[in-house]
Amino acid sequence: MKKTILSLALIAGVAGAANAQTGIKVGLKGGFNLSTFSGSASKGSEYKAGFAAGPYVNFGVSDNFSIQPELLYSQKGSSVDNVAYGTTNSTLKNTLGYLDVPIMFRYNIGEDGKGFFVELGPQGSFVLHQRTFNEDGSGKEISGSRYTSTDALNKVVIGYVGGLGYQITSGLQLGLRYTGDFSQVYKNATPNVHNSVFQFQAGYLFGGK
Repeated sequence: MKKTILSLALIAGVAGAANAQTGIKVGLKGGFNLSTFSGSASKGSEYKAGFAAGPYVNFGVSDNFSIQPELLYSQKGSSVDNVAYGTTNSTLKNTLGYLDVPIMFRYNIGEDGKGFFVELGPQGSFVLHQRTFNEDGSGKEISGSRYTSTDALNKVVIGYVGGLGYQITSGLQLGLRYTGDFSQVYKNATPNVHNSVFQFQAGYLFGGK
């Protein structure tokens, strides 16, 4: 009798776990990036504003754990003050566009996938474009200063992402992330700089309870 009860309990547990593992939900997210450069050659780099947005898929492994691959367009770069351009003292603005592909391992502290969560995972980034220019004291782009070639940039960058957030019952989620790169922005060892980005995101997970 005891063996029968234990067997039934085991079957029920496996069935419940299998049911949790089949949970697949699709979402969209977007938000605000605050980016700069880090590294030995990043002196003078300050934060600049940008944005990130795109779809993601959440694979539920259990009630509290899920794996979440994402596909995000993300603006990064930096701002450097007091840069000489000819006879003008300018601000150097650098915007880099990437396709970020993070794979997040997410743990929900609350029940049924709701409440606070923490997440961590690797990220691959593929450079899409660059827009670098010098800005004068009035905030206008200096004519002839724009540079758009991506030839000097590493086309693929490897990094990491960590964050925390809150999943609301309706499917809405809010989150704060930090993403950094192991790889350098530029192909050559000099300048030695890496992307460093804080991300404030809002997303909606369709099919959320």
